[in-house]
Amino acid sequence: MDLDNPAAIHRMVQIFYSRLLDDPVMEPVFLEVAGVHLADHLPLIEGYWCKMLLGEDTYHRNMVYHHEQLHDQMALSDEHFELWFKYFNRTLDDCFEGPYTEKARSLARKILHNLAQWLDERERLGYDDK
Repeated sequence: MDLDNPAAIHRMVQIFYSRLLDDPVMEPVFLEVAGVHLADHLPLIEGYWCKMLLGEDTYHRNMVYHHEQLHDQMALSDEHFELWFKYFNRTLDDCFEGPYTEKARSLARKILHNLAQWLDERERLGYDDK
């Protein structure tokens, strides 16, 4: 199954987050620090991936801003980014294949790299609200 439709993206997000939130390092970041309510968060993430992969008009939030807010509460480390990408890749490897799946993998790698770079630069320049 490829990530070429909303139902497949829904399945990917559900599997990915169940794995991610089973990790003792990642679970507190989402549920305790960020205070994520999964019933609200997962549809937003599905919308994000539908926009990124399918071009649908389903996500209208500033993803970077929300991660800046989280980073201000608890610094996101290389370990967090590496674990996120490990679980994302494992979910894709185990359950999906095809060009949209590879596009998701490539986009995730770029997004993580750019976000980590921005958060480091922002902190270095003192742009955070601490």
